[in-house]
Amino acid sequence: MKTVMKLRIYQLILLGILLMVFSNCRKDPPGGPNIGTTTVKDINGNEYGAMIIGDQTWLTSNLRVASFNDGTPLLTWLYEGYEWASAGAAFCIYHPTYIDGLDDEDEVADAYGHLYNWAAVTNSKGLCPTGFRVPTQEDWDELVAFLGGEDIAGGKLKSKRTAPNTHPYWESPNTDATDNFGFGAVPAGFRSSLGQYDLVGLYAEWWTSTEYNADLAHTYYASYNDAGLYGGYGRKRAGYSVRCMH
Repeated sequence: MKTVMKLRIYQLILLGILLMVFSNCRKDPPGGPNIGTTTVKDINGNEYGAMIIGDQTWLTSNLRVASFNDGTPLLTWLYEGYEWASAGAAFCIYHPTYIDGLDDEDEVADAYGHLYNWAAVTNSKGLCPTGFRVPTQEDWDELVAFLGGEDIAGGKLKSKRTAPNTHPYWESPNTDATDNFGFGAVPAGFRSSLGQYDLVGLYAEWWTSTEYNADLAHTYYASYNDAGLYGGYGRKRAGYSVRCMH
């Protein structure tokens, strides 16, 4: 009897060790994705969370820095279309007069982040917090592949906040939004190369650091009525969101 009991104890101990080993080998812990508690600050003191998806670490909100990492301020307050269309490295904030429920630019920036042009994104002085960078097209491709492909990747990244929730939120139906990893993708819309603001609440688009040609660069986008995350092209004088990673 004692021999049988000892054998049973040894079996349980071995089983526990094996479970610990295999659990540590997972990309995500059994209780859910690896959402870190690290706080990252940009040059202006804005704080961001960070989380791990696969082998990548991403910030948990859109960039809202107003200066390069050497302290040089970006151009902003370019309210006229011609000012925006001819600007060098610049950012803007989606104009609050077009967003019900938000009263000023600070509220919009806190909810949806800034919109940057290509000259700002690719400047060698750097936008992202120390240790982070603007992702390449290949980085986004890796993320999409890890999430199971372009047709479902967007749903796994989109915030679950849906109208009539408070900002930031997606308009209904916010298709298949689960935000599995705490990425918290929000529909910040964009500013066109001619200066018009459009699609806040409906659409999110992020720059990559990969050029396509003299006029266009690669982007990735998600929509309120689709579960996908798709590669696209943005005009370099347009304004899109930036999500930093390393």
